[in-house]
Amino acid sequence: MKKIGSMILTSTLVLTMSVTTVFAAPKWDKGWAPPGLMKKGGFSPGIAKKIFNDLDDYPWAKKAVEKMKQKGLIQGYGNGIFAPQKAVTKLETIIMALRVMGWEDETKSITALPKKYKGKAISEWAKGYVTVAYEKGILDDVDMMYFSPEAPAQRHEVAKYVIRALGYEEEAQEHMNVSLPFVDAAAVPQGSVGYVYLVNEMALMRGDDAKRFNPMGTLTRAEMAVLFQRLDGKVDSEIDEGEFSGEVHRVYEETIVVQIDGQLKSFAVDQDDVVVYDNNHRIAYSDIEEGSIVLLEIEDNKVVYIEIREENDQEDKIISRYSGKVAEIKDSEDNITIQDQKMKITFEVIDDVKVYFRNKEGSFDEIKIGDSVIVIVDNKNRAREIYVDREKAEQTDEEIEGVITDIDLSGIYHITIDNQKYGLSKDAQVKIDGKTADLDELLVGMQIEAELEDDIIISIEAESVAFELEGTIKVIEDDKITIKKENDRIVTYKVAEDVKVIIDGESNKDIDDLLIGDVAEFELVNNLIVEIKAKSEFREIEGIVQEVQGDSIEIKIGREIREYTYADIFVVYINGRISRFNNLEKGMEATLRVKNNLVYNIDAEDNEFQVEGTIAAITQTSDGYKLTLSVDDEEFIYEVSEDVTIEIEDEDADLSDLEVDQEGIFEIVNNVIVEINISITNI
Repeated sequence: MKKIGSMILTSTLVLTMSVTTVFAAPKWDKGWAPPGLMKKGGFSPGIAKKIFNDLDDYPWAKKAVEKMKQKGLIQGYGNGIFAPQKAVTKLETIIMALRVMGWEDETKSITALPKKYKGKAISEWAKGYVTVAYEKGILDDVDMMYFSPEAPAQRHEVAKYVIRALGYEEEAQEHMNVSLPFVDAAAVPQGSVGYVYLVNEMALMRGDDAKRFNPMGTLTRAEMAVLFQRLDGKVDSEIDEGEFSGEVHRVYEETIVVQIDGQLKSFAVDQDDVVVYDNNHRIAYSDIEEGSIVLLEIEDNKVVYIEIREENDQEDKIISRYSGKVAEIKDSEDNITIQDQKMKITFEVIDDVKVYFRNKEGSFDEIKIGDSVIVIVDNKNRAREIYVDREKAEQTDEEIEGVITDIDLSGIYHITIDNQKYGLSKDAQVKIDGKTADLDELLVGMQIEAELEDDIIISIEAESVAFELEGTIKVIEDDKITIKKENDRIVTYKVAEDVKVIIDGESNKDIDDLLIGDVAEFELVNNLIVEIKAKSEFREIEGIVQEVQGDSIEIKIGREIREYTYADIFVVYINGRISRFNNLEKGMEATLRVKNNLVYNIDAEDNEFQVEGTIAAITQTSDGYKLTLSVDDEEFIYEVSEDVTIEIEDEDADLSDLEVDQEGIFEIVNNVIVEINISITNI
């Protein structure tokens, strides 16, 4: 919801707008209508001017782009340019997710990034988006380490961001091992399977006609508009408070009258600007017929978008809002019943339901019978958020002591002490063993004394604690290790300088001897790893081939390049067929089956992708040509295939015809350019 995180509910929960007027249907004398009433030939018909001038080649996306623009959810580049074919960046994707969910307002007052952020530079204006995305769970701790805002978002990453924004992370984790209905399902990274499964099940993202999902491909701005139009239709948020649906009663030059829930409401219209769609075709405002079922979008007290719909054309909502008065609460069954204008509705309440009063956050047990509420519900009829239309009862200050049993530092902070949940101020003062510390240094199991103010913890004094955990090593840095725990939760801890490392029972090992995929037991004191006991087992390593040698192979994993030696007997598959290791090429995507740093199996595929960019440099070497391409303000160097196919403005060409500053689309296989299509030449 656009403002739901900070909104103050009005005393009535019935949605109204000052622009609407409710009145009885007038009875005109036969053959006469008042001035301004729409009649055939009553005023000059016409279709509103174009919103963007570069969408004619994208008829499948035009409606989505224009609707999202009229709702204020998508922007162009000025001068009528939308750039539909441009790849969407990771930052643009999370911004769109925040807008559709109604969380954008929360970003405006934030000027700092999360303390854990170690990714690439973020523009000042964008820091609030990244921070809120992290607080809402769209980005996680791993993203905080490697997030690249201007990098094109791959389709499996977009699926992840969308599902997390919807609050379906738990469901995604439950489906990480399902079989996907795509011919390229094997190309979906294991950690994204659950997200891809859900976006397909929710009909938000689909495969192509050949049943390919293309998980490593990018999303164009046109495709993004279609995706987020689908998402907007399935999410009932506060940005939809300017959205009305009903039956057309009368059409005037400057007003449209619609029957909504048995009442007639009039809405102001500027016929020269309003966008009207019937199915996927733009029509003139004058072509709207009485009796049509329409969806209206209102901005600044005027209708900006009208969509003619079938009578029963209703979206299956993923997130819905219900309003009414609390009729019953059953703590034992974790459900709440509300009475709306027509009936009673009962919802299951999730364990970590968010409860907001007018003045502050509260807890579920503070809700009372008779309270006016808005309940945010998922498609399993579970209440995820509840907004209560009254002030939270004042409470006196108090002190408590006990053992931390849970900490939640995402979104609105909570801490559980002796299984009692409390709100936690983000500015709470923390001391551990008498020394000033940060909230993220608090650990489950610590004995603490806490001071509360209005039921919110504002200060904590804690004693350090040692604990152990077991998991699989996902990322190794100089002073940090990222671990996937048995419950699939990803955590990152710093490593003590004198950490003790034991591998397969052998001591005196170093952190450099650890391998990604090792299963290990970790001993920690105050969130610092002091001892690691690892077991080398067969595991899968995914990365990009960097160099193939006679006895070893180098693989790039994230930002790190690692070398693995071939076992005495090993098998190589390329594009699904058995092959020889010397057929491996730099740039291929490869999965290695490794034990004790020896490779027993290599499963490689050609890494094919497309980029749109500008030629920044042309270099001839003894081995051939290389092109430096400028893509979204970053430069990348690619070799050029001897058999490269080149077209310039649809005419066959060769390498000698290429020039710096030419713009085009480049087909790349294993970091080698195999096809060039120059469509625009800047001289």
